[in-house]
Amino acid sequence: MSDDIHKCDDLDERLAPYVDGEASPESRRLVDAHLGSCPNCRTRAEAEAAARTVVRSQRDRLSAHAPETLRVRCAETATRHSPIPIDNHHSPISTDNQQSAIQSSIATRRSAIRGWVPLSLAATVLLAVGGVFLFGLNDRVEALAATLAIDHVKCFKTANRSSTADPTEAESRWQQNQGWPITVPQTEPSEQLRLVTVRRCFTTDGRAAHLMYVWRGAPLSVYVLQENAGRDRICDRMGREAVIWCTNGRTYAVVADGHPPDLPRIVDYMKARVH
Repeated sequence: MSDDIHKCDDLDERLAPYVDGEASPESRRLVDAHLGSCPNCRTRAEAEAAARTVVRSQRDRLSAHAPETLRVRCAETATRHSPIPIDNHHSPISTDNQQSAIQSSIATRRSAIRGWVPLSLAATVLLAVGGVFLFGLNDRVEALAATLAIDHVKCFKTANRSSTADPTEAESRWQQNQGWPITVPQTEPSEQLRLVTVRRCFTTDGRAAHLMYVWRGAPLSVYVLQENAGRDRICDRMGREAVIWCTNGRTYAVVADGHPPDLPRIVDYMKARVH
């Protein structure tokens, strides 16, 4: 780890322990100094902390046993990367080659570990949950709901809720930049519904469109995926309610804070307009 933070990229290796409360006093001092002078990094740290808080609050509900198929795959991976045993009496491989193979295996393991180092606890859980959805190791709809619930929290933590986007322009920009069409429901004063922005959902590896609204003063997310997740479902994940439905080969989801009693009303509004 470098001794100082000269640019934003230097924050990467320090952000995980900082957000997780495991940074040394000196490291925390350096991060605090950088965050104090860099609004973008400060917003990034706040979003990570918000997601971490949500994950921690739902820790018991997130606990689950890995499926046997995952255990087998992990065992196979560990076997493939195990060092080659040295047998001085029978091995046809020279000692130099054996040592080279061992060092290569160790380097591979270290490289894999380093790939996870910059991730905070929240980000790591996001990847784990997202991986369940992507690779079909568990209930895809439940995993998708958890992924979107955390994305909802993080995105609204960094968004300017007071801004207003034009739905028609957002549709055109999405088609131009992403290469596939979406329908963005209009801002509707009678429903106290206002479009804030449209962005890619990065917790689904950018595969989903994230339509961000303010509804009756509270955050409301609408997600559009170019695939069928399986079946319609209403899920309670991370203290957020997610209503998911599939139609015409796509998956749609509405995510709201808490459990608004009139959520079905706005869901019906979206269903009638996003197809």
